[in-house]
Amino acid sequence: MKNHSAPDPPKGKVLIVDDAPDTLEIIGKLLRFEGYEVITALTGEDGVSRAEKEKPEVVLLDISLPGINGTEALKQIRKMSPLACVVMLTAFATVDNAIQALKEGASDFIKKPFENDHLVHVVNQCLEKHQTLKEKERLEDEVRRLSITDDLTSLYNHRHFFKTLESELARMKRQKTSLSLLMFDVDNFKKYNDTFGHVEGDRVLRKIGEVVWQSIRSNVDSGYRYGGDEFAALLIGATLDHAITVAERIRVSIEDAGFADITVSIGLAEYQPHLDLEEFLKAADDAMYLAKHSGGNRVHEIALLPSGAPESG
Repeated sequence: MKNHSAPDPPKGKVLIVDDAPDTLEIIGKLLRFEGYEVITALTGEDGVSRAEKEKPEVVLLDISLPGINGTEALKQIRKMSPLACVVMLTAFATVDNAIQALKEGASDFIKKPFENDHLVHVVNQCLEKHQTLKEKERLEDEVRRLSITDDLTSLYNHRHFFKTLESELARMKRQKTSLSLLMFDVDNFKKYNDTFGHVEGDRVLRKIGEVVWQSIRSNVDSGYRYGGDEFAALLIGATLDHAITVAERIRVSIEDAGFADITVSIGLAEYQPHLDLEEFLKAADDAMYLAKHSGGNRVHEIALLPSGAPESG
C-alpha cells in the first residue's frame, strides 16, 4: 500500500504587489520553490485589500503602482497589520525614496533587477522578524493576562476589579446605560476547609470560578475573585431585575454543586448617578452582609433610589 504523506505546510505567506506580470511570475515561482504560499496583486488598492483578507507575514511592494502608489499602500498595510514585514521594490531606487519608505515602516528595500538569492534571503529574514515579533506579542499578552488573573479560579483579580469598575462607571455615565454589581462570599467555607483540608477548599473555589463564568455573558460581563472566599461580578447594561436573575443562577448552581454545606450569600446593587465608586461598592457589600446575616444561601438586593436613600429587598 502506497504511503501518501501529507505535504509540508507552507513556510509562510507572501503577498507580491507589482503592476508587471512578468515580475509577479518570476518572484512567485522563486518563492513557491522556497516553500512559501504566494498571493499576488497588480494595483495598490488590490494589494491593500489582499493584505487585509489574507494576512501575509511578508509583503513585497513595488513603489510605483497604478492607483494608490506603493508608499500610500505601505501606510495602509502597516496601519491594519503592524507586524507584517513590508519590503519595497523599485527600478528607480534613490537614497531619498529608500529613506521615505523606511520612515513609513518598510523593513527593507530591494532594487530591480534583483538577484534571486538576495531576494530570497531578504524574505527569509523578514519571516523570521515577523515570527519573533509575533512571539513577543504573544508573551506580552500572556504576561498581561497573568497580571490581571487569579491563578486558582481563572477569574480576574482584585486589582483588575477596581480598574474595570472605574472605567465602566466612566463609560456608563457617558452612555447613560445601566450597571449592576454583584458581590458574594462563601457560606461555611472556614468550616469546610478545617474539615476537608485546603486542597478540597481550593476545589470549591475553582468550581465557583467556573460557575461565575458560566453564569455571566462572555465578553460583556466580568467575574472576579475579590479576595479569599469573596467574589464579585460586574454586569454591564444590567438592571436590578436582570442582576437578580444572574445572582439566583449562581446561587442555585453552587448549592447544587455537591459540596457539603457550601452555599453563597449574594448582595447586589444597581448603580445610580449620584454615587461615587466607594458608595456603589459599599451598597453591594452591605447587601451581601444582610444576605449573610439573614441565614446565608440567599440573594439580597439594595435598590438605590436616585435621591440616595436605599430600599432593601
